[in-house]
Amino acid sequence: LRAPWCGLTLADLVTLAGDEHAAKELPKQSPLPTGEGQGEGIDSSLLPTHGAASIWTLLQDEPRIARLNASARQRIENVRTVLASALAMRGRSRLRQIVEGAWLALGGPACVDALTDLEDARVYLDLLDELEEGGDITDTARLAEQVSELYALPDVTASDALQLMTIHKAKGLEFDTVILPGLGSPPRHDDPPLLRWMETPHAGGSSYPADLLLAPIHETGSKKELLYEYLKTLDKDKSRHEGGRLLYVAATRAKRALHLLGTVKRDKDDEMKAPPPASLLALLWPVIEEEFVAALAHGETPAPIAAPAPAPGNLRRLVAGWQAPPLPSAVAWAAGAALPVPEGSPEVEFDWASETIRHVGSVVHRTLQLIGREGVARWPLPRIEALAPGFRLALARQGVPEAKLDQAVQRVHEALRRTLNDAKGAWLFDPKHSEAKSEYALTLIEHGKPVTSIMDRSFVDANGIRWIIDYKTSTHEGGGLDAFLDREQERYRGQLERYAAVLRKLDSRPIRLGLYFPLLGGWREWEAS
Repeated sequence: LRAPWCGLTLADLVTLAGDEHAAKELPKQSPLPTGEGQGEGIDSSLLPTHGAASIWTLLQDEPRIARLNASARQRIENVRTVLASALAMRGRSRLRQIVEGAWLALGGPACVDALTDLEDARVYLDLLDELEEGGDITDTARLAEQVSELYALPDVTASDALQLMTIHKAKGLEFDTVILPGLGSPPRHDDPPLLRWMETPHAGGSSYPADLLLAPIHETGSKKELLYEYLKTLDKDKSRHEGGRLLYVAATRAKRALHLLGTVKRDKDDEMKAPPPASLLALLWPVIEEEFVAALAHGETPAPIAAPAPAPGNLRRLVAGWQAPPLPSAVAWAAGAALPVPEGSPEVEFDWASETIRHVGSVVHRTLQLIGREGVARWPLPRIEALAPGFRLALARQGVPEAKLDQAVQRVHEALRRTLNDAKGAWLFDPKHSEAKSEYALTLIEHGKPVTSIMDRSFVDANGIRWIIDYKTSTHEGGGLDAFLDREQERYRGQLERYAAVLRKLDSRPIRLGLYFPLLGGWREWEAS
């Protein structure tokens, strides 16, 4: 009721619920702040402490509503009408639809400051959709926990010149300027696991299976388990080495400037404390400690800045009588009539692949990426056949309908089987190739903006030629296969030439481009221009 789509003043709220819901922790005889549209200050001593009627019950109490001014009554009536419709739909529709519909009807989108706020609302509604069970939230504590972990999205209208990502996502990319904040913060502390284990090489050599060190957590109040503590120490060492690797990856992403941001604390004697041992700043400390010492010696502690007093009149609400804009006029359309095409519009390219085929292509691409990473030798046909349930689940999650799942899984199997049995497919994953990469991502600045290209497969053959390969899970029935492959080559020529332009900035060797069609056993190649 205080939110902008209703906007009751503090005086209105006291009139509505003051004798039912006490205002706690307010000093007696301390008036509440006043401001524009808030009415007179309310003496907290007038707020009794009895009663517990729900707000919705109070909103149905007409004599109580009649005590409010005309503006407040109008605002409450608008909200009451929308909420009554929403409550009537409980159990009849999905919770996300009910909440989103009520928010739209109340004018929620008209109360946001920027487009990013609309995206934040969508993220919350998506969470409701995920946690809903039978049209309701059965575990409100889990909802509160999940909401607390949501983060505001970056400005959706911001330029692509600034990118925010984790260090893991930045691997393989380069930027003119890299900023690494929060280096002095240690990683989040995880609860100790019930079991710790580690495989170690057998003393007899690699021909023997590895030994397993395994230790349970000690019982509360008992002596610490020495093996558990030993494995804990080894885990800390591994984490420290992994932190050093991540720091190296992050620092080497910068081409021109690298900014490292970190803070340390002072002890009770105003002496500088070393950063937490698990932080990335601790890895840099032997080199940069003198910088911090010098800054502390020559710097002055800034005087604390007094918090500004809250400005009166901070009630933010829609104007009285606000109404949602009208819906756009309906479009008249007669069955069989052709839709008008604006003059000069580009011809829309026909999409040969159905939605299901595109989803099949996604699963095939991901599996070929694994094959390229692990090697063909580790992917015999029985392993692929055993993955049928996983393929089925992945396709279902992408939206393939139940009636088409069996056929889609069969297409995935067929594409992978043909690739492994085909001479050209085997050549693509030949371990003799050097600098082989799957899903190879590179970023190029085009017209002042970063554009990322992801190549399905790239390697250097025995003749020193750099290859860029793209997989296409296209299908074609009937005759004219060669003509179809020629058309596909022209269709994707520009895409692969752009990949070559990106890679040529890093590699001076000759480049050849190729299209591989697993379901067709087709192949097209040409020299990059």
